[in-house]
Amino acid sequence: MTAPLYVAGSTALRARMSRLTPHGAGEEERDELRRLLELFVGEARTVAQVLTGRHDLRDALALLRGAASGLPPEDRLRGLLAVGALTPERAAELAHARDEAGVAALLERLRLPTPATAAALPRLWSRFELHRDVEELELALAATAHAEWAERAAHPRSRPVAELLARERDQRNLVIALARSDVDPARLLPFGRLGARDLEHAVAGRWAPVLGVHPRWRAAAAAYEVHRDLGHLDRDLHDEATAGAAARLRRGDAESADPLVGYLLLLEERARRHRRAVLVLAGGADRRTP
Repeated sequence: MTAPLYVAGSTALRARMSRLTPHGAGEEERDELRRLLELFVGEARTVAQVLTGRHDLRDALALLRGAASGLPPEDRLRGLLAVGALTPERAAELAHARDEAGVAALLERLRLPTPATAAALPRLWSRFELHRDVEELELALAATAHAEWAERAAHPRSRPVAELLARERDQRNLVIALARSDVDPARLLPFGRLGARDLEHAVAGRWAPVLGVHPRWRAAAAAYEVHRDLGHLDRDLHDEATAGAAARLRRGDAESADPLVGYLLLLEERARRHRRAVLVLAGGADRRTP
């Protein structure tokens, strides 16, 4: 396995951090994410593509849902980031597809959101047409992407990326399990560090196993036991994930992906904070905003 070389990119990211304006206006973060890959080459760039690929996956699923709901193109594009391989131009093309089948065909042709998911789409789409189970389709696409990303982030220097992906799967699975009040592996992403038994304990209100794996979730879990608001819990867990991002960027091992993950989380935290501020100004914010 070829060792990814992160040092030059890590150094460049630390320099770029000082040029970010104190309060980004949303588009600044998108521009920075779009330029992220320019700073890495070879295997390191392949790993950096995993991080922007997370947004490609979310955007692709949102476009499929928008087409299935018959939304007009402008509404399908609302909320997309389009910061990776799914560029603004490709997003616009996908948003103008006639229906969800047209979106799926375009995703396959454009090899989006990842090459592996695009290759799997014909098989997954055939099953979807039999059962019309949107959740099953989305989970299958996400699981395929995560398997592909795990291979790309397998080198020890890329462990911070693999850990981020596992943590995000844990968060998604926890929220879904709590929402359903049961643990059905068929409706969850591939397990990260939390297994089915850990999730079952959380559903029953016994958080010790989950907190043994993710001790920094303690405050969010305690707050959830009071407010019982899953949107609020999800938001709190997102905030916990980005806490300390700047420190990771500044002090993380430059030979590993740690500064890269820190920079990405810093940008995502700023973008999320901006979205919340916009909602507050519009009078439409609530505590569930992610």
